[in-house]
Amino acid sequence: MSLQLGVQFQLLKTKLVAIYEKAGEKAGDKSSFLLAPTNPDEVGSATLGEMVKDLTEAFGSEVNTDDIKNNLKSLNSGEKPNAKFDVEKLIFSLKTAYIYVKGDVKEYAFAIEVDCGGAVPDLGFIKIEKLAFKIWNTKRNKILQQLNLDTIDNLVEKLNAPEKKLTEAAG
Repeated sequence: MSLQLGVQFQLLKTKLVAIYEKAGEKAGDKSSFLLAPTNPDEVGSATLGEMVKDLTEAFGSEVNTDDIKNNLKSLNSGEKPNAKFDVEKLIFSLKTAYIYVKGDVKEYAFAIEVDCGGAVPDLGFIKIEKLAFKIWNTKRNKILQQLNLDTIDNLVEKLNAPEKKLTEAAG
């Protein structure tokens, strides 16, 4: 007997598919699992305010919105006069969610970015624009492209401009 279970869903407005598959009836037959974006080129996002609103609409009175709002108020200065920090404007983007398990093969990638642009004030001496969290164990090109990786080694190499160009720029 073979079996396949699947679900298509959205997380942070990014369309994903999850599939579990078991092929054969023998003890050595392997099962596999895949979680992947349905269209790797489409990345969705949602603000924290939208997420709270969606939870409230979905679960109605079961969600204690007063507790959520009070917890956010402790972080949020957006409701105070002359304050500029507004956590409800944080924009969360799921850049990729990928899991592939089959036998000894175990690959994964997960990346989320938080755009702080409209939520965190410009303090003059510092402005936080984006936060990113990325974890991966895969060599699949499309997934690595979604991660938009620029490793520390690559960034340091960019600093190694030829000396001639540096002196021309200074002169």
